[in-house]
Amino acid sequence: MRTAVSLSALLSFAGFGWAMACHFQTRGKPQPGTLFTALAAPLFATMHLWAVLARALPGALAALACYAAGIALFWSAVAATRGRRLSACFERRTPQAVVTTGPYRFIRHPFYDSYLLVWTGGLAATGWWPLAIPVVVMGTVYYLAARQEERDLLDGPLGGTYRAYMQKTGAFLPSLRRA
Repeated sequence: MRTAVSLSALLSFAGFGWAMACHFQTRGKPQPGTLFTALAAPLFATMHLWAVLARALPGALAALACYAAGIALFWSAVAATRGRRLSACFERRTPQAVVTTGPYRFIRHPFYDSYLLVWTGGLAATGWWPLAIPVVVMGTVYYLAARQEERDLLDGPLGGTYRAYMQKTGAFLPSLRRA
């Protein structure tokens, strides 16, 4: 079980690292929020992986469910945004279109949700309270990034389209209105 949990965590973080290097765009000097995320995420991932390797795993099944859901959501978001040149968090570059396919049909921020599922997986696996810190810190970072991205979209040329999209789609959880 430890091998499955460890590999799931490692594959998750490897995918996220790939996305920062190859899928998301940055321009020039990174913004402070982007830089914080780029420094904090590997530090927290190391802590996460150490805990999964070194501690008891009373919640291994719950962790595997979190990792599986996070990985599936992440790669479906990658597929839906391939070729769209999305910006890294806090980069403040307005996209050229509103993505409404794949997981974006149900939630507006599937990447951030996928990351949170993985951070939660380590906490679920070990029950070790320090792993709540990455969940809270990174969750706050993702929330702030999402708010900024939405303000930028609403203030830009896609504001009307995005406002209509917001009315029928939940930010981090599927909208009850849609159901």
